Amino acid sequence: MKILKLILLFLFPLSLFANHENDLQLWSKYKLEKRLSKKENLFFFYGNRIRENISITSKNLYDFSYQRSFKKFNIKIGYRNTLNFSKTNQSSTSERLYFDSTIRRKLNKFNFSNRIRYQTQKEMGEVEETLRFKFSVSHSKFKRIKPEISYELFKDLSHKSQDKYRLTTSLNFDLKKRFEYEIYYRLQSAFNNLDNSFLYIVGSSISYRIK
Repeated sequence: MKILKLILLFLFPLSLFANHENDLQLWSKYKLEKRLSKKENLFFFYGNRIRENISITSKNLYDFSYQRSFKKFNIKIGYRNTLNFSKTNQSSTSERLYFDSTIRRKLNKFNFSNRIRYQTQKEMGEVEETLRFKFSVSHSKFKRIKPEISYELFKDLSHKSQDKYRLTTSLNFDLKKRFEYEIYYRLQSAFNNLDNSFLYIVGSSISYRIK
């Protein structure tokens, strides 16, 4: 019964989309994790994003990263190659380098995470630099299901696009044989949102830990 309530609470925001004329997107991710040592990990994922109310492909993403863990925090460096599609199916490629620093704390059954990311991205000769600040809280009361909520702020250092934020609620399922599955609902908007437009995102990811 408690698990059912969690799922209903997660799905409730989806019903709000019908009251807004905004874009609904579907994001999918397939992720591999390889442990190099007790404190080092490699990650690779392929992602696909569909926009315009889930009607046309927006992006295909390929991401490689390396993570080093310490006692109370970890750092990650990564590279992302993205194939972007316009509404008329014209394509362009962008490349991104990013660096993360994440601090984690645990209080009873609550897990707190603070992540700072610096990223630089190049597309069609244009370079954009962005700082991202993400705060998340998860709860580990259930053995194989972990609900989580997060808030992320995007600060454009290049002054070429608007600052924006994301609110995300998710459910993470710890499956057998090193598999994990996540479903989430996300709201994204610019801070100076003069036209009151929002981006609604329904997403999922499946991860596999290689021995």
